[in-house]
Amino acid sequence: MILTEAMLRDAAQEAQRLRRYYTLSESLTHFDAAARYDLFISHSFSDKELVIGLLHLFSSSGYTVYIDWIEDSSLDRSNVTPRTAALIRQRITQSQGTSYIATTNSTQSKWCPWELGVSDGMKERVCILPVMYTLFKGQEYLGLYPYLEYHSNYGMTGGDFRVYDQQNHLKNVSLRNWLNGEDPSYH
Repeated sequence: MILTEAMLRDAAQEAQRLRRYYTLSESLTHFDAAARYDLFISHSFSDKELVIGLLHLFSSSGYTVYIDWIEDSSLDRSNVTPRTAALIRQRITQSQGTSYIATTNSTQSKWCPWELGVSDGMKERVCILPVMYTLFKGQEYLGLYPYLEYHSNYGMTGGDFRVYDQQNHLKNVSLRNWLNGEDPSYH
């Protein structure tokens, strides 16, 4: 299912109830230069609550994700420099893939399209995680990438993400297999 803002807010509340991630302040952790991540999460900081919900869902599904304001508090949003861009580019290389979180806010961002372009130029594993139902009007290039859907394990804890081909919804693959090089196929 395509995640909605309401679902992600519920997931963020669940994380808060479990006292996971929500106690994060911008200075909680410092990036481990040797760390490797499954996904670099390209998002708008205006969607902070939604991103906490996503972090909870990804972590509960066994994925490690890089979120700049959580993992690397040294980034100063009030003083963005070329060094900031270089650091973000480095973090993208330390991640197996990139997921662009498509929200109304990310479509207004200056950084999200840049991160998507850098990721696309560096690696094959770039996908879109839509959190809106509108078409990518004005950003038709988003139609080039496969997209993520979340599938909960009803009655059980956790769930998992699947990567879908935008041209054929019947072609999909688990996120883990996609990160390991498998392309969506018929299921």
